[in-house]
Amino acid sequence: MKRSLCGLALLLAAALQPVLAGSSITIYSDGFGLISEERELQLKKGRQDWIFDGVSRQIEPASVLFHCDGVRLLEQNFEYDLVDEETLLRRYLGMEIDVQLKEGEWLRGTLLSGGLGLILQTEQGVTSLRPDALVAVRYPKLPDGLRLKPALRWELEAQAAGARKATISYLSGGLNWNAEYVCLLAEDDNSMEMASWVNLSNQTGLTWEDAGLQLVAGSVHRVQAPQNYLAKAPRMAMAMEADAAGGFQEESFFEYHLYTLERPATIKDRQDKQVALFDPKRVTLAKRYLADGTRGQDVQVELEFVNSKEKGPGLPLPEGTVRLYKLDSRGRKQMVGEDRIRHTPVDEKVKLNAGKAFDLVAERKVLDEKHSGRSVEREVELTLKNRKAKESVTLTVREPMWGDWTILQSDFKGEKTDANTWELLVPLKAGETRTVRYRVRHNS
Repeated sequence: MKRSLCGLALLLAAALQPVLAGSSITIYSDGFGLISEERELQLKKGRQDWIFDGVSRQIEPASVLFHCDGVRLLEQNFEYDLVDEETLLRRYLGMEIDVQLKEGEWLRGTLLSGGLGLILQTEQGVTSLRPDALVAVRYPKLPDGLRLKPALRWELEAQAAGARKATISYLSGGLNWNAEYVCLLAEDDNSMEMASWVNLSNQTGLTWEDAGLQLVAGSVHRVQAPQNYLAKAPRMAMAMEADAAGGFQEESFFEYHLYTLERPATIKDRQDKQVALFDPKRVTLAKRYLADGTRGQDVQVELEFVNSKEKGPGLPLPEGTVRLYKLDSRGRKQMVGEDRIRHTPVDEKVKLNAGKAFDLVAERKVLDEKHSGRSVEREVELTLKNRKAKESVTLTVREPMWGDWTILQSDFKGEKTDANTWELLVPLKAGETRTVRYRVRHNS
């Protein structure tokens, strides 16, 4: 169903979308942002109303911080009753509108309901119109109080007339960022080249040109999640824009890490933008095969590195997705795994689960079980298979334990790594199958 005046208003709203220059934006990894800008206010002396437009659709009004020498902010109203189809119908309930039918005829009546269809009181009686019977709706005028874009209405008190510079800051939803890591493994899997992107998302209804951009990594405690005052605003498909030039400067800030882009950035509304976080760095890896008794017979492939200056990258790593690639025998890049890391400080370990090893199998079978009072004895058999044609491997076997447990007998030496885990390192030659048996007592 086409609604002529509403469609025109939405086009006007798109055309009047604010484009802000000279602003600064700090985006937090928890999904909100701090927007700061300067405005010049032309004021008269005494009390007066002022419209501050060009604000985010998802502003948190109570977070506004206003500073202007010689000016007091006495009262603030956030006006977000925007022009759209639903609002126009709601405002015109009980009033006359014109409706064009499919046949081209125009019908005038008093709007009684504007749900899925329209119900009109006409001279002929009450008429119910289905959506597929309508072509357009014509309204006499735009109702008072509707806006094309959200705004703050302020009551200000100025000590003197004239131009004043004001700084305005506020929190807003609709801004987010996350780190994305792209890694190319060496042929021997003992190292990789690691690069990182920052992915920025903007759903505020604003576009910033040449803005100062900063990112905060870490969990900032908030009383409640940012509130979306314009949840009914339509979400459009996001564009993708890659910016290959990096330039982030990292520093510790309070209990978080702050990344400042050393050049202005343009951030468009309804856009995903990628900016390089750091240049590619060589990282030393340890690769291991893990057979966890809680995961059946699958063997996981783990890559581990220490985030140090010596072994790379030696930088605070924000939470994000890590994608692993490797060159095949023809020199073509293939994806070999993907995992997610948490915020990782320097000198901490990072473990990446690359997937399941195709040619390795770990079977676990309980051969015997005896109960005596609060004690249980089990005999367990592990069958470990290396189906690789040429490569020898060392399999890390992790056996889950419970209660007060003791290994009574084992034909292979293991290690108690914590209160609930017994771990064995079992070498397997190419094509080899090896059986390991052990007996354990659990006391509850």
